[in-house]
Amino acid sequence: MNFEKLRMQAANNTPVLIKGSASASVATYERISRTQEAIASTKDNRKFILATPFGKQPVNLDWLPGAAETYSISADPNDFVICDVPLVSVDIPNRNCQAFPYEEVSYFDPQQGQLVYKTFIGKPTFINHDNRDPKKAKGVNFDASLVWIPKYKIWKIRVLSGFDRTKDKDLAEAILKGKRPFFSMAALVSDFVCSVCGKTDTQINPCKHIRDMKGNIVDNSIVYQLCIGATYAENSNVDTAADPTAESDNILS
Repeated sequence: MNFEKLRMQAANNTPVLIKGSASASVATYERISRTQEAIASTKDNRKFILATPFGKQPVNLDWLPGAAETYSISADPNDFVICDVPLVSVDIPNRNCQAFPYEEVSYFDPQQGQLVYKTFIGKPTFINHDNRDPKKAKGVNFDASLVWIPKYKIWKIRVLSGFDRTKDKDLAEAILKGKRPFFSMAALVSDFVCSVCGKTDTQINPCKHIRDMKGNIVDNSIVYQLCIGATYAENSNVDTAADPTAESDNILS
């Protein structure tokens, strides 16, 4: 499969919004200022959060005031409940029989000016994918990292997702108390490639495998779509989970 060629073809298409399987948070923080490992300030008072699954590297939040105006959320990072979510299982088809290849999520997109998996950063958080109006955002994604999960031998995109307590106190408290631990991403995708025959389509003229056998086994392989030309659009807190590789075993307050 010539990934560069597929990427060039995808650049000319109109993206389609898709949704993925739900994942459970690994850790939840009541306020990122509650732990010394989670927040730091520079001498000029710029705020940083430390992304715990990323080797405690600082994350610049200079863009947060701008995002706060667009999304009608707080500009103070201390107002957020922060969830560490293993959101995307790379190379593994989700419940919609769509997968994001490693070559895609690790691709540096010249239009976005960053790696594809990092397009989560600065994107809004919602509840149950109610995402048409950015002013209805419940928060924002602070950081994203591509992490190898030895237990499952897969790559995961882990996202630090923030939910603003001043915007929706009940939702933030439910997430913090573990009553709503599940999350699901949405992405804009320009092309889809059949996992069996390699035909490219935009869901308008699919091959016979995708049209008639999607989700079934053909030649000892499951039929699913590879997502090409992706930009991650948002992350939502949702009612139920469907990702077997997601575990919620560490709730911190």
